[in-house]
Amino acid sequence: MVASCGGRVEAPPIVEPVPPPPRTWSDAALADLRDTADTAVAHGLTRPSDALDNLARLEPLSPRDAEAARRLDQEADQLFVALATAFAIGATDPTIVDPEWRIARPPAPDIDMLRRALRNGAGVSQTLVSLLPTSPEYLALVAELTRVRMSPNDEAESTGLTVSERETRLRASLERWRWMPQSLPKRRIEVLAPFFELRMREGEVSITHVAIVGARRTQTPSFIAAIETITLNPAWTPPSSIAVGELIPRFRRDPDAVTRESFDVLDSSGRSVDPAAVDWRAWPFPFTLRQRPGPNNALGRLRFDLPNPYAVFLHDTPSRGLFARADRALSHGCIRVAEPVALATTVLADTAWDQTAIEAAIDTGATQTIALASPLPIYVLYVTAAADSTGAVRYADDIYRRDVAVVRALDRQPRNVQAAIRVTSETECTQM
Repeated sequence: MVASCGGRVEAPPIVEPVPPPPRTWSDAALADLRDTADTAVAHGLTRPSDALDNLARLEPLSPRDAEAARRLDQEADQLFVALATAFAIGATDPTIVDPEWRIARPPAPDIDMLRRALRNGAGVSQTLVSLLPTSPEYLALVAELTRVRMSPNDEAESTGLTVSERETRLRASLERWRWMPQSLPKRRIEVLAPFFELRMREGEVSITHVAIVGARRTQTPSFIAAIETITLNPAWTPPSSIAVGELIPRFRRDPDAVTRESFDVLDSSGRSVDPAAVDWRAWPFPFTLRQRPGPNNALGRLRFDLPNPYAVFLHDTPSRGLFARADRALSHGCIRVAEPVALATTVLADTAWDQTAIEAAIDTGATQTIALASPLPIYVLYVTAAADSTGAVRYADDIYRRDVAVVRALDRQPRNVQAAIRVTSETECTQM
């Protein structure tokens, strides 16, 4: 009490506490967000150190500084969106870091929907982690990355790769799985180019075939297509790159090779022309080359028809001895498969077309096309770490030297990811 000059005692003025500036991200939600950002490293992503440092700096200032509270919410929201994007579709852009990856990325996550989930009580970690791939292949790589990081360097003696080399393959392969659609059909073919193998998948069952893929100068791209038909005793019309780059120069030097290698020369109306009457030096070359079906045909005895814009075929080959090589990056980009008749039998899944029936039809020498009951999806993938049927992870050589660019992009601070995300306004941040 304070005595006034008249002797009356007056109470001191009541000072109302100043409420802290409003914040949309609660302490608990921020802690959950930080924990999730730290666990991103387990998936081969880079820890967003700058964003986490900013949160750590702004959070203690936010109870008494309105500007710090506003910036804290903005930083948290940007980090949330960046993590959501990286988890759902990858942290890097394949068109920049792996241009031969021709598979469209999944749609970007619906950020408004994720914010509504948080507003309705979902945890930050729960919401973000649900965006990651859940396939057994992806989870096996995540577990292997943890194991490799804890393993001694001398383990390289058993794998032939250092810890750093294995980590690079794992991180690049995990990122590529994030570029993929999350839901894949149970019945499908996967071609793992660096492993020189093809897998026929039937649910949990997988049959592996040895394969030949594109050479380093003529790389096989990564793409998705569907096998619609199988052609027995196919003819081959070489693409212009092969015709101009290899065949025409060879036939110019040795015109008899045209007949010896079972090629026809066709004019613009499709009529056959005598090779001896062809001017092999003409440019542009006015004829089409087509190789007749038979033992010399480059496609072998059968071709799996998968329409695609890259002119990549899956087929047999007369050069069967090449499958014995360890390094089978040998083709012009197409995929050659060992035991093509056995694969055709599985692909057709038709009792009328068992292995005996297919062999008999091939032996007639006639070209025949067999339609599948339904198109079979085929995924041609570039991954250098992959789980086998037991879940154990194997490593392949980075034959096309694509992994380093992916990992370098991952290792950059994710400011570039955040900058690409438009946070519409601070008022859209959900109460968290």
